[in-house]
Amino acid sequence: ALYVVNVERNGKIIYTWKGNERNTHIGLYDLQTKQNEHLYMFERDLHIISCSVNNERTLLAVSFCQYKEEERVSQLLQSASKYLTLLIEIHPINNVRVLKAVDSSVRVQFLYPVEGRNSSPGSRLLLVSEDKYVEQFDIHVVAEEEHKVVIQNSGQLPRARVADDLIWAQWDMMEQRLFYIIPKETRSTLKCVQFYPDENFNSILESHLDISVNNAQLKLVNFGYDSWEDQEVASNSLNLQVFTSEAGGLCMCHSLPSDTPGEIRYSMYFLHKGYNKTFTVSLERTETHQLKEVAFMNLDYYVAAYLPGRFLHLLNVEHPDMLCYSFFLTGEDARVDMLQNCFIRSPIPSTVLDCHVGSLYTVTISASAVLQLLHSSKRDSERLAALHCALLHFHHTQDLEKQIIWWISENLSMYHSFDPIQEFIIASLYCRTCPETHNLDKLLPYTSLLDWIGVIPGVTCATDIISLPVLE
Repeated sequence: ALYVVNVERNGKIIYTWKGNERNTHIGLYDLQTKQNEHLYMFERDLHIISCSVNNERTLLAVSFCQYKEEERVSQLLQSASKYLTLLIEIHPINNVRVLKAVDSSVRVQFLYPVEGRNSSPGSRLLLVSEDKYVEQFDIHVVAEEEHKVVIQNSGQLPRARVADDLIWAQWDMMEQRLFYIIPKETRSTLKCVQFYPDENFNSILESHLDISVNNAQLKLVNFGYDSWEDQEVASNSLNLQVFTSEAGGLCMCHSLPSDTPGEIRYSMYFLHKGYNKTFTVSLERTETHQLKEVAFMNLDYYVAAYLPGRFLHLLNVEHPDMLCYSFFLTGEDARVDMLQNCFIRSPIPSTVLDCHVGSLYTVTISASAVLQLLHSSKRDSERLAALHCALLHFHHTQDLEKQIIWWISENLSMYHSFDPIQEFIIASLYCRTCPETHNLDKLLPYTSLLDWIGVIPGVTCATDIISLPVLE
């Protein structure tokens, strides 16, 4: 069986598999060329926890568990460290250097240059330890005969401390940013560190959060994918993700505990807007032990909150204060065929990794499904969200407009809380104006329903004002 262990910034997927003699292989799959490349092989059966390859594919960082828990007693007698982190020269396969030999789990991630910028010679590697710290290694390489690349440093590699005492961390591979949370006595602090091509990094954002982190285990997001280890900490860690969008959105999604059976709660911190919305969802005929945690996905204009088999909420990021822009779907409308497991991650916008089966999917909102919802839904809230989505987020064509006009004309008597003709005119004009007027979509809503409070069955929403992040 193949297991996905990481997705790099260039979209290449690192995976592992076991050979005929239980050797452990590491491969690289290129989504663009559809080609596989064999990177390295260990001549033993290993449990790979984390793996990353640099942009030039000359260095490979690997973290693995040396023995299973049932072997712990015999290994302790031999004073063997449980976890080993290696840096390997793979162009060609040559020297292997031990970076860490410890009893705490370690995740690794190479930094990647941003497209269009000059990168420094060598590579930089982040190490994230279960002991709640992050450090950066600077690795300089030299090219020798026959294109052979070797590590220049003969002694200890230069390193720098990035963060300490964190309880949660997430890697933003596209923007090369590290988000992390430091627990405080009264309020926790979300911080963001930006990494630059010239080997420097600095803190660029800080935000105080009212979230409970008491007794929570360290949770790492997008630092590789190890379903076995991630499930071990899932029950007592923060189910939390941060998403950014090209439109300037900064959202933090947080699944909350609930004391009421058959009830799911989650919060969306729209940090770029300065408020937090907490949604409470009542589920029918649900056994408590069957409930799973909410999974979050980044769809750029929308952030999705998904509970397989129960609900799919698509929350508009640009104007989250207006619920008329957001979808709250249940039943068959909320079904995502390939994603029936909630243990998923969204490493880059519109992409989802099912960590259980190791499959990577592209996730988009289907135009035909939105139009079908527009035709078939009995709820004003769903019709309104579908109307706005169809007009503003799909390729605007005369055929699309004709379909919507026909549908409005045939169903005028069905509307109770809004005027569909008025909404259609405003959204259509808005869609034509946006390409000509820079950032108009950030300033003005594309609706006349500024105070729309339509009923969303089974969902309640509470809004709290929060402090805007401090930019450093």
